[in-house]
This record gives sequence, structure tokens and C-alpha cells, in this order.
Amino acid sequence: MSALKFGNEFNFWLKSEKGTDLTRGVADGKPLKTGKEEVLINPKRSALVIIDMQNYFLHEKCCNGKLGREMIPTMIETVKACRKAGMPVVWCNMGFHKADLKTIPPSYLYSSYRRDKTIEVFGESIGQLEDGTDMGGKLAKGSWNAQLYGPLKELADEGIAAGTDVWLWKNRYSGLTGSQPLNLWLEENDITTTFFGGVNTDICVWGTMADAYYLGYDIVLVKDLAATGNPDFTTQTAYFATEMRGWTTDSESLEAALA
Repeated sequence: MSALKFGNEFNFWLKSEKGTDLTRGVADGKPLKTGKEEVLINPKRSALVIIDMQNYFLHEKCCNGKLGREMIPTMIETVKACRKAGMPVVWCNMGFHKADLKTIPPSYLYSSYRRDKTIEVFGESIGQLEDGTDMGGKLAKGSWNAQLYGPLKELADEGIAAGTDVWLWKNRYSGLTGSQPLNLWLEENDITTTFFGGVNTDICVWGTMADAYYLGYDIVLVKDLAATGNPDFTTQTAYFATEMRGWTTDSESLEAALA
């Protein structure tokens, strides 16, 4: 049986009994094991997008981000595998510029209130660490709390210097809502297949991934690179919704495909 072609001459999938080819015609696609089938990927037109792995959502002083911290060693190894295979890594952190504070919708302010039990405004100081480090304004661009957590900052700095990684800001739960830099970067770098990890699985990771789907990108959730402190049914819902629109995989399978 010949493969079914979904799309046009320039942007298409090929579906066969073996699985789905996402390479858009590249001859040496890499086979990736997913939750429902094997897919072929082109690392050069793929990107690993890591959402909100920053101090505000992971550091003990700011949040109960234990599950997010626990997956950091695995994330580091996967990032290194992506770099070796020529697959770019995007670090996408939530951070507000002063101008952004004037346009934050009530829904965001309310959800922030529910999380922190305070009407505290984005950009206002959230205090200091025990060693005197200024944690900065709440989710303010350039502040300590908006920086990548622990070893991830050094890892990202290393990749940015080498040209394998990029660090982009977002000012909504989704990094692809409105005119944010992530979509422009994906378009300019001819990315078609997006892999996702970070926190929280059911909020910012899923929100960005859903918008990626709506914008026409292939979406793959790397399950052991995404975490949330919310009830398990929220994670299972995210998995189900992802499988309906794309694929789920794990870091071991992704690293094997990139080897």
C-alpha cells in the first residue's frame, strides 16, 4: 500500500503502515518511537522547546517545584543529545517588561492571585533569599526569579554561546499567543517539528504546545521532561489531548533517535 500524503508539495506528512514521516521529503529521517507509532524526524527542522524552567517555578523559596527539579538531570542529557545532532534548543521563560504590565488581562491577575494568595502585582518585589540575593520583581524580565534554575542557566549560557541554543521570553502562559518571539524564531529557522518539555505540563507547556498545533507545527510532548504539581488527571488529560493532535515520547526514545 502506498503512503498517504497529507499536505502540499512543500509541507506534508507521509503516512504508511510503518508510521508517519514528518521530514517533508528528507531521505535520511531519524526513526522515533512514540506512544502510538514510529515517526521519522529531521533534527535540523526540529526544535526542543523548554518552557518556564526558571527560579520562580522551581526554587524552594518560590514554589513547590520538586517534580520539576527532579527531571533536571534527564533534561541536561537530552539537551546535550539535541546539540550533538544539530537540533536547536529553545529556552522559553515567562517574564514581563514594564510595558507588558499595562496590558496583563484580569484572568492572569486572578490566576496569579489563586496561586500566591496575594493580589501582589507582577513586577513588584518578592523579597530576598537567605543569603541576601534580591529575588527581584515578580516575573520581571532580567530578575533572579525569571532566570533559569540552577544548572540550567549555565547549560543554556553554554549553548547560547555555541549557537545551539536560544533564550526567548514570553508574557503569556502560551509562548505562541499573539506576537511573541517564539513563533518568529520558529519560522525564521524553518522549524516544522516541535518537541516540548518544562513546567507545568497542563498549563504553560500544554498551552504553548496547543498553539503550536494551531499554527501548523508538528507537536511531540517528551513526557519525562515535563512536570506539574497539579493532580494526575491534568497530566493524563494533556497526554490524551497531545496524542489526538500529535505524539508523546520520552527522553530515552528521543536520544536514541538522535544518536
